[in-house]
Amino acid sequence: MSDKAAVSVAVRARRRTPTPMTASQRREGGAGYLLIAPTTILLIVFYLFPLAQTVYYSFTNWNPATGLADSLVGLANYADLLRNPEFLRATANTAIYVAVVVPCTMAVGLFFAALLATPFRGRGIYRALIFVPHIAPVVGTALVFGYLLSPLGGVVNYVLSELGIAPIGFLTTEPWALLSVMVFSIWQGVGYSMIIYSAALANIPVSYHEAAKLDGAGPFRRFFSISFPLIGPTTGFLAVTGVISALQVFTQVYVLTGGGPLQSTETLLYFVYQQGFVFFDGGSASAAAVLLLLCGIVVSVIQLRVLSRRDAVELV
Repeated sequence: MSDKAAVSVAVRARRRTPTPMTASQRREGGAGYLLIAPTTILLIVFYLFPLAQTVYYSFTNWNPATGLADSLVGLANYADLLRNPEFLRATANTAIYVAVVVPCTMAVGLFFAALLATPFRGRGIYRALIFVPHIAPVVGTALVFGYLLSPLGGVVNYVLSELGIAPIGFLTTEPWALLSVMVFSIWQGVGYSMIIYSAALANIPVSYHEAAKLDGAGPFRRFFSISFPLIGPTTGFLAVTGVISALQVFTQVYVLTGGGPLQSTETLLYFVYQQGFVFFDGGSASAAAVLLLLCGIVVSVIQLRVLSRRDAVELV
């Protein structure tokens, strides 16, 4: 064996031989485990254990009222859900809600962010007014929103009556009920999208726009050719988080319409609530919750894969 080969063998052997940890390294490792222990325990107790319990209950006839699961039923709960018209209607409503609310919230938020990107007097006040609905309590704002849409004394129907239009039951008739819930959700989420987009637009170097101005590009051309491509990662972030949030819509539906009329606004999470805490069918509720979780995971993975294929843009 040549000297070069012997040295190579010795180096590989040295790499395979673990280096003993010193007392200082062991103390640092122990301190690290001690620091992450509280978060790990909370994660296991309040997230992983309930998740595992939900998956288990989805295969049983668990009754939340008694807390008992008498027997395993296998995939019967899942099969019943796929044959349940109410569950299928809730799935369709949720899909429509996600498809409308997420892009509209992002588009309107981007519009306001671009509109308020240029400094002017009172800009902070306008941003605050747009952002307030996002941080306001959902129940309170939904009650006020419901009063505005009321056919008896509501401001919106009063304006319509002055225009000669008959009162509309926005929260009690189809398709106005689902549309009203979506409008409320868009109004509530625009402020968050605006703030995120504003931060992204502020990070774009001014020199890019100045160079485009010298080439004769107008504001719209600069926005769609420079600003919009550079905030692509921000758009991807808002799309993923927006879909996850929209799949879990519940409070708006509960306060504004209660799932009606005729389940036209019932969403998947509201269906889980109904099955578990109204009809006390915990097995079916758990199965629906698992399917909702899987749906969120699949959609998020697809979005992330699509976004990962796009060329990353670095601001220099």
